Amino acid sequence: MRLLSLLLSLCLAASAQAAEIPAAGPGPFAVGSTNLQVTEPGGRPLIDYLNGSKDGAYLSAILTHPQAVPQLQVSVPASQPGAGALVGKPQPLVLHILYPTPASNLRPDYAFPYKDTGDAVFPHMQGPADKPLLADPAAKYPLIVYSGGYNTHGLWHLAHLKLLASHGYIVVNLFHGDGRAPGYHESVALRQAGVRAALDYVLKDPVFAPAIDRDRIGASGASAGGLTVLALLGGVDPKVPSHNPRDPRIKAGFGLVPFMGTSFGFGPFKTDAWHLGEDFGGLAAVKAPFFAVYADQDKSVSPDAVRAGVRRLGGPVWAVELPGEGHLLSPAAEREAYSWELTFFDAFLRGNAEARAKLVASTQVSGGVKGKMTFISTGR
Repeated sequence: MRLLSLLLSLCLAASAQAAEIPAAGPGPFAVGSTNLQVTEPGGRPLIDYLNGSKDGAYLSAILTHPQAVPQLQVSVPASQPGAGALVGKPQPLVLHILYPTPASNLRPDYAFPYKDTGDAVFPHMQGPADKPLLADPAAKYPLIVYSGGYNTHGLWHLAHLKLLASHGYIVVNLFHGDGRAPGYHESVALRQAGVRAALDYVLKDPVFAPAIDRDRIGASGASAGGLTVLALLGGVDPKVPSHNPRDPRIKAGFGLVPFMGTSFGFGPFKTDAWHLGEDFGGLAAVKAPFFAVYADQDKSVSPDAVRAGVRRLGGPVWAVELPGEGHLLSPAAEREAYSWELTFFDAFLRGNAEARAKLVASTQVSGGVKGKMTFISTGR
């Protein structure tokens, strides 16, 4: 905290005018991919397997080479708030891992057969007998675990995560399969248990584990994934004070249009989703750095809730508001958000002093939608 405060003073003194940070482009690394080849199901749409379905359909059922795909069974503990009917019923979880690979990697790309997505091409995908081919087998890489929005799947976020990997991060993408959970609260519980299990898995993997710097692990999430990140950074439900969801392995978190709580529905169908408290008091327990990018016209995640929530966080926090944007961002707004994300993770996972200085001195991204920094705190 003292280092961050010192940087704040130095940067403000040295810069009379706020500087722009450059828009993020592809990084210096080619990107490799674990296997995720599927055999298209007959008579049923692929989306049922990508998002999961209450009758048990899920991505694991259509994998062509299941032994080559990172996957595990997730058990939701009875102590997890909202676990409900999932207790005692382990759920399969499929992971997709992207990583820096040598430019000489000749493994072919794989085009996933689902068309209703922006990017479905897995670069240099491993074959059924291949091992990960890292750019530098002797290096230690920072790790980012990614949690997408409610009822979305990993393909939605593929281009974004390829960008992160091209900048030297190992990225673990979770296919949460929200649609198979009995209800909303169970999906929240399954997500948190899934991220923990994914970290356990990759940190024991014979190839990835030696290549990961365990002191440089971050989490990124969009919408409901932002809530998952905040919980794993230590955000608690004040109604269940005995349950601490924090995973100390995660050192910093980023949230894109991060969901922080609401009530939805009416009367007997009303669902209270205030996982961090109606006044967001459960966020005071979050001491790790967090960066939020949100949209001022968002009808799914209240911008007022994000503005109020970030002020309750107990550690270093930044918040940027994107003008004229809704829950689904424009391409220019996405580029701006990912530019902030890379700067943030470079600062707190790589310990890059220049990136930390940019977080203090910069207020917008060049060529973006001119989002505005609405809150900065160096922690309490």
